[in-house]
Amino acid sequence: MIFFDIDATLLDHEKAEKKGATDFFKQHRDEIGFSENEFVELWYTLSEKYFEKFLANKVSFQEQRRMRIKDLFGHHLNDEQADLKFNHYLELYKSNWSTFEDVFPCLKHLKQEGIRLGIISNGDYSQQLEKLERIGINQFFDCIVSSSEIGVAKPNPAIFQEACCKANAEVHNSYYVGDRLETDAIGSKNAGMVGIWLNRKNNKKHTDVTVIHSLDELTTLFV
Repeated sequence: MIFFDIDATLLDHEKAEKKGATDFFKQHRDEIGFSENEFVELWYTLSEKYFEKFLANKVSFQEQRRMRIKDLFGHHLNDEQADLKFNHYLELYKSNWSTFEDVFPCLKHLKQEGIRLGIISNGDYSQQLEKLERIGINQFFDCIVSSSEIGVAKPNPAIFQEACCKANAEVHNSYYVGDRLETDAIGSKNAGMVGIWLNRKNNKKHTDVTVIHSLDELTTLFV
């Protein structure tokens, strides 16, 4: 069985986040005291900061969203006001969701070969499921597991092992494909799976896990 990450592996999260943040800035520039580029960079920084707190179970999924907005617009905002602003961003972000070009052909090929597919993702289950449905690939997956369900996040071995258990798949005969070397490829390897690093950006890092640069290469591994 082959499991996949979602963001930056199947869904072009970086493009959607940048376009969403840019459009959000343009509609709120009168409330923001810095340039578009500064805003987008700060948005990335705050997203990473507070999402890590969510993954560490220090804040809820909703709280990490509010904290991003309050850091940007001021802590005078109450929760309802912060939620309204984030929901506006969320609409813009969702409108830019799309897959990478190699995703659909790869998934279609693997399913035609009779290979079972699954998802292991850090994040909120309902949002990750919505992503798969909106970009039109949910039908390919037999099992979808998220950190919000399991209570632990990648690279903790427990989430990989629990996903295999849920899918009735043997850990040592299962593969995991993701864009983050440590979190995805090495994390899954440490759990007993075969980790595959999808290095789309051709980052120069030495590793003993299997490295591919496109999902097109994955189809040659499973013929």
